[in-house]
Formats: sequence, C-alpha cells, structure tokens
Amino acid sequence: MPFKFWKKEKAEKGKEEPEGKEEPGPEKEAQAPAAEVVTVAPEATAAPKPVPPGALEAAALDAHGQLVELGLTIPATKAIFAKRFAPRPGAEPGFLSAYEAEPYKAVTRVLAAWLGIHAAHDFDPARLLEEANPRLSSFGIQIELREMSWLDQELGLRKAKLVLGGQEKVVRFKDARDLMKGVNELIAPKRVAFLELETWSDDFDFLLVREPRWDRLAATNLVVIKAPQTAADGECGECGAKVGKNWNDCLSCGAVFG
Repeated sequence: MPFKFWKKEKAEKGKEEPEGKEEPGPEKEAQAPAAEVVTVAPEATAAPKPVPPGALEAAALDAHGQLVELGLTIPATKAIFAKRFAPRPGAEPGFLSAYEAEPYKAVTRVLAAWLGIHAAHDFDPARLLEEANPRLSSFGIQIELREMSWLDQELGLRKAKLVLGGQEKVVRFKDARDLMKGVNELIAPKRVAFLELETWSDDFDFLLVREPRWDRLAATNLVVIKAPQTAADGECGECGAKVGKNWNDCLSCGAVFG
C-alpha cells in the first residue's frame, strides 16, 4: 500500500488560559508555604565525540563509490571529491553525523555544492543559462535565451525562446524548474539532462548527467533526485500525485510534506 505524504501545517499558537480561573486571595497566599530555594549546578558541556582516525576519508570514499554506481560522477573524480572532506576543525563531526543519520541530505548537499548549478526562487533566467552553458560545452552544446518577456508579472509567469543551433523552443515558466524542463527537451537528442536535486527549500539545484539511470536513482537512499521517473515512493496527500523518497514537496501541487 503506497504511503501518503501530507502538507505540513503551521505550528498552532499556545492555548489561552481558561476564563474564570480563581486567583489566590490574600488568605490563601498567607497560608502557602515559603518556596524553597534550590541551587542547581550548571551542567558541564559535553565534549565533542572524538572522530576515529580515517573515518572521514572512509565516509567520503563510500559516498563517492555509490555516486559512481548511480552515474552521477566518474571514478577519476575520487581525489577531487575526497579533497572536499579534507580534515579541518569542525568539519568531521558535522558531516559524519549527518552522513550516518541522513545520508541522502548530507550527500545531496555536498553534490550540489560540488557540481550543481544553483538558482534562487526569484532567479535570473539569463544568469542561469550562463552557468549551464560551460557544462553543456563538454557535449558540444550551447543554448541561447532570446525574446524574454512577462506574460503575467503578478503570477510570475514569463516567456522566452530557447535556441540550440537551428532548433527553437518557446517556453513559459514560473521558476527555474520550468525553464530547465525546456532546456532538457532541447538537449535530449544528446542523451544528457539536467537533474533536479532536492534542496529542502524554495531554491533549486541542477546537475548535468549523461543518460540518467532512473531505476537506480529512484531506489537509492544516498541522493535525492526530483523527477517523474523517481516518483516511486507514495503519493501526495493533497493532490494524489506520485512522489519520491525523501522529497520535501510535491512536484505537481507544491504541497510541503512534514
């Protein structure tokens, strides 16, 4: 039976005191025993848990090996990836504890910072393509953005023309996700695609990948890719659309899960 993910509600305000509560009178106050003053010694701050020698490097190698199997990087990048986890004050306990508790969050965020393209919720489309094109150039691809205009400024709806060689595609978009869908349709013949990484926020991160291995990406607990092909772990409690493992919100209606 599929799981349902429900929209997160805002925290309720504290309940008010019931009306008509009897206030203690002078006589009752006089009869009340004097409060005993108790002095509590402050708790000693727990020392950071020591990290076993080589634990950070082992976690980095394990994560990189799984990313290679998922097709999100290549074996030759192992040394580069390991440098991101070079021992430094305060870095080891944070990543290791996150990797052990929620590996999908820890690795997805590292992957986004390492290879991803970031787009804020109120992104600049031209700037986004300026960051995407250097990655596309490895596959002999360059995309131009032309004739951008507003369709409905209040709704945040824009229109633009994407140009790749002799191909043109008109896209209507509200956010970076919509624009990158148009880009992916243009570059599909090259067998590459920008995958959307979960950010657990209103922003977006995208990773360029050759021939995505959708079955593995849908099943992994190491990284969170948001796409219809990875929506295989339940359904949205608001609209009934399929959703994926560890998603923060619904691709169809935008409901945020608790």
